[in-house]
Amino acid sequence: MFPRWLAGIVSWRSVVVLTALASILQLTNLVLTWQLKQKGLATKEEIQIPGSGGQSQYSQPSKKHDLYLGQKVSDDHQLTLTRIARWGVLDGSGGYRVAVGAVRGATGQQREGVTLVTQCSLQLLHKIPSLVKSWQGVVSVAVFAVGNEVVTAVQAIHQLCRCHPEVHQNVTFSLVHPLGSPPDSHPHVFPSPTSNTHLKTASRLNPDQSLTAVDPCNQQRSDHLAWRNYEYEGIQYPNNLLRNTARKAAMTPFIFVVDVDMTPSQGLHQAFSTFAHEEGITGISSERKQGDKTVWVVPAYEIREDAKTPTNKDELLLMKERGDARPFYQELCLKCQKFTDYFAWERGGGSSKPGNEGLHTLYEVLWRDPWEPFYVAPASVPPYDERFRQYGFNRISQVCELHVAGYKFLVLDSAFVVHRGFKTQASLHPGKDTEQEHNRLLFRQFKVELKAKYPESSRRCY
Repeated sequence: MFPRWLAGIVSWRSVVVLTALASILQLTNLVLTWQLKQKGLATKEEIQIPGSGGQSQYSQPSKKHDLYLGQKVSDDHQLTLTRIARWGVLDGSGGYRVAVGAVRGATGQQREGVTLVTQCSLQLLHKIPSLVKSWQGVVSVAVFAVGNEVVTAVQAIHQLCRCHPEVHQNVTFSLVHPLGSPPDSHPHVFPSPTSNTHLKTASRLNPDQSLTAVDPCNQQRSDHLAWRNYEYEGIQYPNNLLRNTARKAAMTPFIFVVDVDMTPSQGLHQAFSTFAHEEGITGISSERKQGDKTVWVVPAYEIREDAKTPTNKDELLLMKERGDARPFYQELCLKCQKFTDYFAWERGGGSSKPGNEGLHTLYEVLWRDPWEPFYVAPASVPPYDERFRQYGFNRISQVCELHVAGYKFLVLDSAFVVHRGFKTQASLHPGKDTEQEHNRLLFRQFKVELKAKYPESSRRCY
């Protein structure tokens, strides 16, 4: 028999062990219950979880909702907002929070071909459907929102996906917002729209305006707001951060970075995919692969606001003869585009068919300052320098680095992009000169840094 004192110790230890086991079981039960609730909610709403790449159908707004500027906030919107709050990370400057792939299209995990990469403010989201329709492939968009615009942007994105099946199918949306916006103030529970919180937040939308003021399903409205008209005190539009964010969400070996108000020529996505396959270009980073140090330039044009979008090169050239089209930035900065050599492009190659069948390269261009072409590139090309914000030198800095890094620029024959509306001095915002001068000084520093980054390169950005 055990002594009484030993039996007492055994009994006491048994009680402790049993109590600990009970606590563990209770905690496990709570965790499992929470997980089941989360899974059940996601299943009920049938939303697309970022990175899943599976098929999904957007549900109708549930009966449970809050009000924000007179609109319903359904459970799928709330789940997206929660993901942004939990998964968002700070950018390199520490001033913006980034949520890559907050809403993924059904084909968001496609790993072949080329992704069109773009960025925009909340007010230009309505341009996405027409861009997707002309591209006919996967698209990655980074959306910039400030204050409670984050909530409105998420609503607008889900509305876009409901209105346009091709957007739901092909587009991945990422969100970028400055610190202090709702996901940072309320990391798990967003502010009630009936409170005064949104009235104190810098927002271009008046409290009596509804979501229809930025209705992404209404593509007939005029562009009354653009990123350069933002007046948020102390906040700059981080265009290069947005471009890099959209790039990170792309899964294909090639990317085509354009502005949201530009339209690629019909069939370009499929034509380049076929071209890359036939030429054995992989886009994978390896010195043994052909496409490593090459980007493929796509000439850019402007067309009159009321002109019909050309479907092929022949139509574009006829429009140019009539004065309805001209090289991009012809009035604002001709030297920024002239090295594309529009004269040679217009007289070489081409296609009388809709689209870009039989795409091939016409000639190579050696980069010269201040050329800033649009181009299809391997996804491994250097990122954009995120210090460049607002107007000036944000794209050319990356092109300059490609040149120093040893990339060659080949011009494609039948491919082009068009911008609706002629760019004029009157179309620029008042603060453009100040922003450009600030970025000019930054660009000088950037070029000095490239010498140290690529010490073996004999190329310079002059």
